[in-house]
Amino acid sequence: MQKIDLKLLITALKSIGFAVIATLFLAILHWAGAFPVEASSWRFLLMLVGFFIVHWIVRLALVSYQSDKAEATRKNKAAMWGVAIAAAFLLFMLIFVLMYVISPDDFFVVDPLNFFVGFAIIAGIIVLGHTVDYIVRITIRTVKYGDQIPDYKEGQNNNVPFPNNPNYVNPAHAEPEEDPVIFPDLVEIDEEYEARPYATPENIEGLTLPKLVEGFNRYLEANDMFYPMETIRSFLAGLACSHFIILEGLSGTGKTSLPKYFAEYTRSNVCFTSVQASWKDRSDILGYFNEFAKKFTETPFLRALYRANYETETISMMVLDEMNLSRVEYYFADFLSILELDAKQWNISLMAVSTKGVLPEKLNDCTIHIPHNTWFIGTANKDDSTFTITDKVYDRAVVIDFSERKEVVHVQHKEPRIRLNKDQLVSMFESVLAEHPMDKADYDKFSALSNFMYDTFDVNFGNRIMNQIQVFVPIYVACGGTAYKALDLMFARKVLRKLDGRFEENLKQNLTKLEKYVIEQFGQTEFSSTLSTIAKMKRKLS
Repeated sequence: MQKIDLKLLITALKSIGFAVIATLFLAILHWAGAFPVEASSWRFLLMLVGFFIVHWIVRLALVSYQSDKAEATRKNKAAMWGVAIAAAFLLFMLIFVLMYVISPDDFFVVDPLNFFVGFAIIAGIIVLGHTVDYIVRITIRTVKYGDQIPDYKEGQNNNVPFPNNPNYVNPAHAEPEEDPVIFPDLVEIDEEYEARPYATPENIEGLTLPKLVEGFNRYLEANDMFYPMETIRSFLAGLACSHFIILEGLSGTGKTSLPKYFAEYTRSNVCFTSVQASWKDRSDILGYFNEFAKKFTETPFLRALYRANYETETISMMVLDEMNLSRVEYYFADFLSILELDAKQWNISLMAVSTKGVLPEKLNDCTIHIPHNTWFIGTANKDDSTFTITDKVYDRAVVIDFSERKEVVHVQHKEPRIRLNKDQLVSMFESVLAEHPMDKADYDKFSALSNFMYDTFDVNFGNRIMNQIQVFVPIYVACGGTAYKALDLMFARKVLRKLDGRFEENLKQNLTKLEKYVIEQFGQTEFSSTLSTIAKMKRKLS
């Protein structure tokens, strides 16, 4: 049941009161002999007054039994008035029929002049009562508030300050308005971690990179996922030398599953974001400020990134699924630039600082920090439905190719999961780089290979790739691989791919020269990826 509107109740009581007063006044005139009212006229006059009173009672009853969710629209109000009038009319007709049945002979015998004068007296007193009431209310309003207050209408101007407005709250007595919550989801995350503080994962005793690789491989096989060991080693080495990894290959080769199962095995956090072809800028991935709602439209990507600021010792993977459905350098441009800076400067501004409102705890001047426990992993398909990934993107990422497959292995037992601390993982990387840096002879041989590429194909690359190689190779070796194989993978994925899309006349001849040089310097077995890529390029040119 809904509470009766105070204004409606007061209006109804006044109307009923005026009707009763008018009837009593007419009765006093009759008894005093000033205006004798005939019996037949009294009968019809009392029926009309009763009709008036019943209408108001039915109206109040309808309002009181409205649904709580019903809105006081004009259509709704009109319907209620109609029902109230119909109910009163039915009662009027019932009484009319009953009185006719009781006294049919003299029922219609009435003096018209006597009836209408009596009706005019009653109606006049009712109208006079309402008029006096209106004048009194207006006078009080004018004296109290002046003439600057607009007219109040039910459903509109609900803060108009005059006596008939039940919704008015005096600003002097009103509670101060709270600032709006700009990031409701992020604030909710704040409350979540305030109620349940984050527990830092403990270091795993005796864990090494070879054990991590072997354990992860067994976990994959236990879940019917089979990857070549070089893919798993490349993934771990990629985490060491860059916070941006691209998993590239044909659809269905397990690109998305690799970070998914790594997160499961290490009890890390992972957020999957499906890239859309319509994405044009960072608002598609991070969200945007809605000027109309005065709130920031938050994305799952932003929420996961914000959560990583609380769980700083838990590895967090932000997976951009099918990242080349749109141009990566458009929507991911801010991240590409920021990841080149020192980790302390990994900050992205979400909106103008001047916006008033409640901000989350982990946002500094509406700027979100990308913590060092966060890695961005993009999956990229090679087909006609995708955009070509530019050198700007490739150079900043570690690229892992998913062209090879591993035979099915039958596993007898399930591999238990671990909870890997981010600091422990980084510590293992740093100890390997400090104790077993890249061999100078290997570095010199790779430098000579890069010089051959420049002299033959006019292809050059900067220090960024060389820095990645100096980290990738030692970590790959520590994971159980060889230095030559690591150099092979980096050369094929980072350098040789720069020849894609070239069709000059002597290109095939120069590729043959490169093939011979690679075999002479590194052998045919260790540089299998490079030689395979060269063979594919030569077939395209045939």
